[in-house]
Amino acid sequence: MRRRDLRLLPLAVAVWAVALLCVLLPAAAWGCAAVCGAGAVAVVAHLLHRRGSLARPSACGGVLVVVLSAAAGAALAVGFAQPVRERVSEEGGRVVEVIADVTSSASIGQDGRLWFDAATAAVGPPGQTEAAAAPVRIGIEPRDGFELGARIRVVGEASTTDAGERAALVVFASEAEVVEPAGGVFAAAATLKHAFVERSLRLPEPGAGLLPGLAVGDTRAVTPELNDDMRTSGLSHLTAVSGDTVHKRGGSFMRSDRLNARLTTVPSGERNVRRRGRELLRGSWTPGPP
Repeated sequence: MRRRDLRLLPLAVAVWAVALLCVLLPAAAWGCAAVCGAGAVAVVAHLLHRRGSLARPSACGGVLVVVLSAAAGAALAVGFAQPVRERVSEEGGRVVEVIADVTSSASIGQDGRLWFDAATAAVGPPGQTEAAAAPVRIGIEPRDGFELGARIRVVGEASTTDAGERAALVVFASEAEVVEPAGGVFAAAATLKHAFVERSLRLPEPGAGLLPGLAVGDTRAVTPELNDDMRTSGLSHLTAVSGDTVHKRGGSFMRSDRLNARLTTVPSGERNVRRRGRELLRGSWTPGPP
């Protein structure tokens, strides 16, 4: 490993450290942002002062400015998101109505419910919802239609999560309905996914139920007996990674120099489209910057 390969290490360590601190201690987010921002301004002022003198500017000064600025940005992101999360968390311990967009693939939990992540559009007591955008985890009785990108409405008991959890609430739904089915690329991905699962179910067991979980992260076809056996043997992570195992392991077989040469000629834009397509099928991507 060359020295230049480590040039992003200080940035990564600083941002992750500040983000971890702010997530676990949300009250410290604004203080961290202020300290890091003030530090970046102070370093810039020091560099400008040295530039006006005969002293040689420090090469580490620019890196320090970038590190402090990025850390301040991470703290600001937590600070701006926290008020809405706190507002949604106040609904914990109550029966709530949630209108949200599904943001992940669904899987059957140990309690027999269908679990998935969602981003709320409105939260509140039944019939009295207010606009609020925060990540939640929702469990419903198994049914079709709750695909990535669908707009849903659920009513159920909400439970507040601990600091550091991605979801602000966990909702155990007693009522659930699809308000607006997934559309656009999400509908196309869902159609391909269902077609793959349907054909996989024609295979002999246990491969019929296991293959959809390995390839596209759909574990609904896995029988309770097979699920218990996988947990006992410590192999449940094979489907928990939402199909990424097959994608990564499959790449290890591409040893041909000719094939590798062909792959390197694929334009970066096309590679990005292919990657986004795989993530859509696995239910692990929502629209956003690359």
